[in-house]
Amino acid sequence: MTFSELFKTEYYDKMKTPGHPNNPVRNRADSFLKIFQLLEEKKDKNFYIVETGTTRADHGHLAFGDDGASTYIFDHFVNYYDGEVNSVDIKQENVRHCRSIVTNNTKVFCSDSVKFLWILPKDRKIDFLYLDSYDIGLENPHPSMLHHVKELCAAIDKLQKDSIVVVDDHNAFPNIPDAKIGKGNYVKEFMDNIGATLLFEDYQIGWVL
Repeated sequence: MTFSELFKTEYYDKMKTPGHPNNPVRNRADSFLKIFQLLEEKKDKNFYIVETGTTRADHGHLAFGDDGASTYIFDHFVNYYDGEVNSVDIKQENVRHCRSIVTNNTKVFCSDSVKFLWILPKDRKIDFLYLDSYDIGLENPHPSMLHHVKELCAAIDKLQKDSIVVVDDHNAFPNIPDAKIGKGNYVKEFMDNIGATLLFEDYQIGWVL
């Protein structure tokens, strides 16, 4: 069994089920499945995943249908195969929580994400970069969108030809019709300019370089 097959049985439905009936469905399940399937095509299964914005306790212990519990799932993935997850969050309480739910194959850092990505070593290339660090506001979405393109700039020399880059909350307000406001808007402009291959664009947006 591959991890993507395990993901379909263990996580897929949970990620499409909000913790509260009034919460919108945030469809990370299909994009995560696509990401894992693409990573599994690689011959080298020693994966390096870097994430900004770590799993928090805001919605409960493992809120798969709300915040996605991404760090927890990425940790499971690298333990299923091989590799390492680096996750960064600016709030110490989030870092403490995340460290309590992952294994030693995931290192969780407390730092500004742009600075953290900038100082990562260039000699180890990132297989999957997941950008989800700055909550977006409906009334003022610019700071979040700008922050995520800064993250991409800081990490660009740690990426390689087949690196996957994903921004969460691209369709940040799925319960508001025609609200085209999301974290990935400025990153999308950059990716369009460099000719990156769009993998999906829904609640999340992702590319392969």
